[in-house]
Amino acid sequence: MPTPIIELAGSPEDMGRQHALSCPDAARAMVQARMDLALATIREVNSDVDRDRCLQVAAEHLPVQEGWAPEVHAEFMALAEGLDLDPAELFIGNGYTDYIDVLRAKVTEGAGCTSFIATGEATADGLTYVGQTWDMHAFAEPHMRIFRRRPEHGPGSVTLTTAGCLSLIGLSEAGIAIGNTNVAPTDARPGAMYLAMIHQALRSEGPLAARAAITESPRASGHYYYLADADGRASGIETTRSRHVALDLPGGLLVHTNHYHDAGLAELSREAAGENSLAREQLLDGFLRPRVGGLTLEDMVAGLRLDEGSDPICRRRPDDPNAVTTCGAAIICPQRGTIWVATG
Repeated sequence: MPTPIIELAGSPEDMGRQHALSCPDAARAMVQARMDLALATIREVNSDVDRDRCLQVAAEHLPVQEGWAPEVHAEFMALAEGLDLDPAELFIGNGYTDYIDVLRAKVTEGAGCTSFIATGEATADGLTYVGQTWDMHAFAEPHMRIFRRRPEHGPGSVTLTTAGCLSLIGLSEAGIAIGNTNVAPTDARPGAMYLAMIHQALRSEGPLAARAAITESPRASGHYYYLADADGRASGIETTRSRHVALDLPGGLLVHTNHYHDAGLAELSREAAGENSLAREQLLDGFLRPRVGGLTLEDMVAGLRLDEGSDPICRRRPDDPNAVTTCGAAIICPQRGTIWVATG
């Protein structure tokens, strides 16, 4: 059964309140699960951390985020109010991976998303496509949602995310396509979370502003982001809290998982490239690269569905709700103004 599209419209505050009303139980459940997971993960390296300390660190991010992107933050705060949640709790629910980087919590082994960029040089129809799986703890899968925003000012968007969270993967009416995979740098500190940055990029009127939402933001931590626009231009940007690097797209194709490609940024990684991340990257690149010059949408879908071996692109749902699974996937062609989404 197709996942329904939740319609949001009006001011940032209006959209935050509508979001809360659309899925209150799922949103609260998602935040609570992430709150519990954050506390358990952090206690693995520091047993003295309690819930109050977790919330205190999360609250330190909020003034930075508000000062940088006030309209994004206004929607976030209205969402927190509508859900009757402490904004610090909602921040952990949204920015979990950035948050645990700040507290130097343990990186989840064998976890992560797999993404690609394929420009017109690589595709059969000469158009640019970007896409990814979104892999996260299995408790998140039932809470996947699709939102269509029609703001009173600026471009609308369609996004894939979870209940209670800002934008994760999306396409805007300005032709901005964006998504991400997680990495774990050592220089994290309180700042704007990655979902707020993606949300701001999708609010942007054009590609330069969208790129600045990633490269010029007061980032809390690092992610890899892919960006594409309505003219078919695309880039892959690796970030830490303090640095960013744009990657090459050999042959018009770039596959990225959960480790740094840039040697300089890799020196700031909390862990060396993991076997699982390397294996998934090699698997998808090995499937897509022989087809460069004639890549089709069907090839890209098939690539994201690869489930062979011990390090698959598409992970089947485990029995353990805290184990990692593929919660959803998306492929976007900004030149066509189209996003294809699958949940589960």
